[in-house]
Amino acid sequence: MLIFLISIWALLMLRSGIAEYNYYQSVKNLEPEVWQKLGSPKYLKIPLVFVSPSGLKLLKNISNNTVYVNAKKHRQAGIHFLLYVILVLSGCIIYFKLF
Repeated sequence: MLIFLISIWALLMLRSGIAEYNYYQSVKNLEPEVWQKLGSPKYLKIPLVFVSPSGLKLLKNISNNTVYVNAKKHRQAGIHFLLYVILVLSGCIIYFKLF
């Protein structure tokens, strides 16, 4: 059972990571002016720029449909991952309180 739960967790994490990478690359390649306004972030700075208040304002004004779709997939994958973690942790707490 534990292997099954860890495999689902790993798959959801991988899915979330791929969606995040695709979103960042679509902004970089399809909206280069927005990427420049964000400061052309590199490596670990990229997620921080995308969640900063100024970054969010810039990203809300994106008109490219592909970038919008990737942003939506990124958000959905993140929500699914977090809901799974919350569900498993809640289930573990209930299980260990009962037994």
